[in-house]
Amino acid sequence: MTRKVQLGHVGNVVVGGVNRDKFISDYSLHYKAQKRTLSQQYQLVGTRLDETQTIITRHDARTETAKQAQIGLTTYDIIDVSPDDGGDYIRYDYITIKAVSGHG
Repeated sequence: MTRKVQLGHVGNVVVGGVNRDKFISDYSLHYKAQKRTLSQQYQLVGTRLDETQTIITRHDARTETAKQAQIGLTTYDIIDVSPDDGGDYIRYDYITIKAVSGHG
């Protein structure tokens, strides 16, 4: 895992006397993009998970409360977090994200 994702929330920031919503990073994690099979892509068409992507990170309990993610300059809403609650030494979380449109 060589890429980094910033996880956090949306906060209200005053810019030039105007209140604006802005992504505020709480912490960062390394991640790997999870590819979907063609069959999985077809199953998602027309659902709320259409146009989403899934990333995998090392398990971190804070991920369950994160509201947004930022990769590069793109901000994403966190749609779902599937934490690994097994007792293994190395655990991974699957995070489903969707790009924010019309933000800011």
